[in-house]
Amino acid sequence: MNVPQVTQGPRAGLWTDSGVRRPRASANGRDGYPSGQGESTGRAGTRARRSIKEACQPDILADRPRDPGAANTRPTGVPVPDAMIRSTAQIGRRWPLVGRAHDIDRTIDRLLAPEGRAVLVTGPTGVGKSRVLEAVLHRCVAKGHHVLPANGTMTDHGAPLGVAHHVTPRVEPLDTASAGALHRLIESVPRPTGQHLVVLAVDNVSGLDEAAARLVGKLASEHRVRVLLAAAETAIGAGPVDVLRRTVRLDRVDLAPLDWQHTRQLISAAFGTDVDGLTADGLWRLTGGNPLLLRELLRNAVENDALTLHDHVVGWRQGTVVRAWAGDALTGPLESLSTEETAALRYIAYGAGAPVDVIERLAPMSVIERLEELGLIRLDPSDPSTPVTVAHPLTARTVRTRTGPLRARRVHAELVAALQATGSPDRVRDVLWRLAARFEVADDEVLRASAEALLGHDAATAEQLARQVHGPAAAWHLGRALLARGSHRSAERWLAEAYRNLTDPAARANAAALRAVNRCWGIDEPDSALRMVAEARAALPADVHADLLAAEAFVMAFGGPAAEAADAVDQLSQHPPRDPLLAGVVPPLRPRLLLLGGRPERAVAEFPTDLDGKPSIWPAMRALLQATHVQALIMAGAVRQAADLVGRYYRDAVEHGTPDGVATIALAGGICAYYQGNAGQAARWLREARALTAERVGFRFRETLLAIGVGVEAQLGQVGKAQELLSRLRRGATVRAAVDYGAFGEVWSLVISGNRTGAATLLRRLAAEAVRAGDLLMATEFLHVEVRLAPSAAVASRVRELAAKTDGRLFALLAEHAEALARRDARVLNRVSATFEELGYRGFALEAAANGAMFGGGRVTNALARRTQRLLGEHQGTWPEWLPEPRTAPALTDRERQVSELAATGMDTPAIARALTISARTAENHLHRAYSKLGIHRRHELASALAEDGFVLPTIARQVV
Repeated sequence: MNVPQVTQGPRAGLWTDSGVRRPRASANGRDGYPSGQGESTGRAGTRARRSIKEACQPDILADRPRDPGAANTRPTGVPVPDAMIRSTAQIGRRWPLVGRAHDIDRTIDRLLAPEGRAVLVTGPTGVGKSRVLEAVLHRCVAKGHHVLPANGTMTDHGAPLGVAHHVTPRVEPLDTASAGALHRLIESVPRPTGQHLVVLAVDNVSGLDEAAARLVGKLASEHRVRVLLAAAETAIGAGPVDVLRRTVRLDRVDLAPLDWQHTRQLISAAFGTDVDGLTADGLWRLTGGNPLLLRELLRNAVENDALTLHDHVVGWRQGTVVRAWAGDALTGPLESLSTEETAALRYIAYGAGAPVDVIERLAPMSVIERLEELGLIRLDPSDPSTPVTVAHPLTARTVRTRTGPLRARRVHAELVAALQATGSPDRVRDVLWRLAARFEVADDEVLRASAEALLGHDAATAEQLARQVHGPAAAWHLGRALLARGSHRSAERWLAEAYRNLTDPAARANAAALRAVNRCWGIDEPDSALRMVAEARAALPADVHADLLAAEAFVMAFGGPAAEAADAVDQLSQHPPRDPLLAGVVPPLRPRLLLLGGRPERAVAEFPTDLDGKPSIWPAMRALLQATHVQALIMAGAVRQAADLVGRYYRDAVEHGTPDGVATIALAGGICAYYQGNAGQAARWLREARALTAERVGFRFRETLLAIGVGVEAQLGQVGKAQELLSRLRRGATVRAAVDYGAFGEVWSLVISGNRTGAATLLRRLAAEAVRAGDLLMATEFLHVEVRLAPSAAVASRVRELAAKTDGRLFALLAEHAEALARRDARVLNRVSATFEELGYRGFALEAAANGAMFGGGRVTNALARRTQRLLGEHQGTWPEWLPEPRTAPALTDRERQVSELAATGMDTPAIARALTISARTAENHLHRAYSKLGIHRRHELASALAEDGFVLPTIARQVV
């Protein structure tokens, strides 16, 4: 996972979060074992994507030749990164206000309420109190109120707040003029009259002296002004705030740090482009959602070359460490701590979530309680062990930075003693702390702790521990941890070494099985994976073949004939693997085969209900299961449910996952958005998936991701981008035993070039290949696209044959769509379009309506034309070139509209005739002509048909009714 790594001390890169440190014999680690966490530990390996710092240099252009010395550092198929975006100076500029709409509304409501007097906006330093005050004052000015902005002290935006200078041309900072300046300020504007109020806003109210605070409270209590104040949390209960609270009632609005989603939006706004979810999540956790800390961290990240830009998506460079700026907001409270409190906080920082029982043995409970009251630590009562952590990650790093190496060793030694005194069976913590204290720890004990950490869903700690030992067993543990973390090529290296050097047949079989799965999933070499399984099966005794069967079933499910894959999965159900890591590959297999076999409803029925929320030993495999669930729902006709789930699954993958896992869910999100007819959203999903896997050429769904991206970008009118994706697709194409979505790349290439006939021919051949492989899903997909490009009765008949073998509602609807296109049947296309729209497949609904509107004439055609126009208003992208130009529905005459609107109110024909002074027969004729133009048959359909055109109850109807 690309989690930002940040340090504040000079030991960057030497110390892990837990403080474990081993001497390094070389740049590659002791005895040649890599000491980095990512796959690209060398400088050259990290340069495949242009950094944001490079992109911000004015003399570096997108088409500038690359350094010849780095010519071979880019893996095959990795594209040239994007051009410049923002500079460090721009990141430091004023950011947009994000995620505060609700807080602003609450503040406005309380401030301007009839009983309102004073509102205090509070929150941690850097959370955005001043910005909220400014936004509230803007709203007050817009409502016509008199605004008096002032500061207790100067702010980084300048003092005073420059929101309403046209109202108060002269405002003095209160820290220099005190109560007298405030009194003159109040007298400089007229008293409130009518609905126009006077609003006095004081930023940083703790800078007021006592006299000024009493004056503000008096003015508010006497209804002279409404008072809007801002103060840090630490100012509550003392000083000017306490004076104000004794004088006037203060309505308090607490600003919480930004949540994950708003933090991501803020990062995107700062850079002017998207940011991948893993990077946003890491930055959110590191900064606690504090905008000020986030800004400074990003500024430092750009300076330290820690960010990359690919496909217009910002990401964190894997393995990069930068210095963090904690600021006075976090470091200030540390200065006032007593010796006992500082020592307790140090134990908690190095304990990193240690149970409170352990910390209690090292620090008095009263001291721990005091740290909790100060907001410096946090206890989790939901966990039976009640772990205690430092409240903010940067505070913990600050504490560790201020601790010397010898004291850190002593702290870890004391933590070990306290843990053992509690009798806790926490082997992982015990080994970690003993290593950090430089105690002797047997290699077997370290590796058992590594295995336990992996089973506890902590692959990072498992890797960290495995790297402390060398030998075949250590290579096996390290390879497993790297595989769970998504470091596929590094995992292949260590698992291969383990397979060569281990002596236990069962361990060798497991290493071979994991290598085979990794070869198929992470390196995209399914043929070599099957050879690997065959070689291991021949070399190892039969009683250890269960793990090899799991690997074989996995590879067959992703590239073998459906029948053989199904047999392998059935055998696997009788002989499941015992290894929990390898067992993670089993759950996606049967649902995937059911989906490919055209049984999405059966697949959906077999999915468990708790596919998110719990950590997984191999997050990428759970992401694969979740993505399969999304696609099964799409093909079962439940695209709306799929869209709801993909958001949940994405957040789960980000929180617990790896780049390939998040990319898999993002790909599923792109497919879902494409089926919903939302090309713009699909493009955003796909861009993130491509950015996360840009340096992972072996990503299993690479070709699918690029091919679907070609179609989406072409639909959006981005032909140049589509061509660039095609070029990338061709450069790294993998020869596969069975066709999949990646084959659409060449199809879209022919369509873009105008060769629809060639595209149709290719689609027919691909469909035949898919049928031979038993992949009814892809066969139907290929034929449905063909019939849309070149309607044909033969192709429609073939789609119907396939649909008869499936159980998903969408398959039957696609067949009906194909037949109606081939017959040019507007009536059926009207029904199909309406059904597509009802189910949420709005892109298909638009196509069916546009085609049907061109066939024949009359009422049905008019209804189709109207639906086309309505759906066009929601359409994103260019009009597909294989579709006819959208037809405009005939407009109602003024008299037809009047009659229809009155009829829609419930008036009968004689009443309408009297209201309009026309005969009843004339009114009836107008009504029937309106029915035909609106594409309806009955009076009760009038209201909804008119509403589609934006008509409301007319004046004449209101007068009559």
